[in-house]
Amino acid sequence: MIRGMKSLLRIVAPIMGAFLLAGCAGSGDQPMQPHASVCIISGEPIEVGSPTADYMGHTVHFCCDKCEAKWAKMSDADKKAKFDAMK
Repeated sequence: MIRGMKSLLRIVAPIMGAFLLAGCAGSGDQPMQPHASVCIISGEPIEVGSPTADYMGHTVHFCCDKCEAKWAKMSDADKKAKFDAMK
């Protein structure tokens, strides 16, 4: 019986390990960035070096200074709605 269990363990252990590692892929220490490649205001693509802002521990991206200014003038409720819509 023990010999059979050892054989089973040799087969099952690597498979379970692969599943556990696959579940951790991409989890990292970074918070999830909702659509970091598009502007949170316009939805337009962003370029490297475009304006950003911190929001609730996340970095939000803007395609231009005008969108960044619009974000700055928005209420907290409107910012949350835009942020949630980007997820």
